Amino acid sequence: MVKVVGVLMVVLALVLAIVPGFTDCESQGKVLTTAQGKAVSMKCHWTGRAEIAAAIPLGLAGVFAVAGRRRETKRFAAVVGAASGILAILFATTLIGTCASASMYCNVAMKPVILAAGILAIAVSAVLFVLAREEPSTAA
Repeated sequence: MVKVVGVLMVVLALVLAIVPGFTDCESQGKVLTTAQGKAVSMKCHWTGRAEIAAAIPLGLAGVFAVAGRRRETKRFAAVVGAASGILAILFATTLIGTCASASMYCNVAMKPVILAAGILAIAVSAVLFVLAREEPSTAA
């Protein structure tokens, strides 16, 4: 069961790393134009980039959950996974955010996927933590 949870963490990390790159406003051809005529990326583009920073530790936590033998390794992977899920949610809501208009593609497609993946990462990490507590500790 722990291996399934670890694989699920890797899949969620891939979702966080890949989906925002295809569902932000810039991928749909929309950018902000300054008064000088310079094109500037929107907030959602930078949120999509930041999600990669949340996905990397989540993916590594999933790998350690699958490959780790010790209970402590799996518990630490669970803590890292939960922190990555929280960070993913914060990037999309508070730290960077998405475009102001609720009808923008990033708010319709990208933000719900990020929030769902972040919540699932937290839930899966909690399951991993509980499962790791019940496993006997073995020497690596």
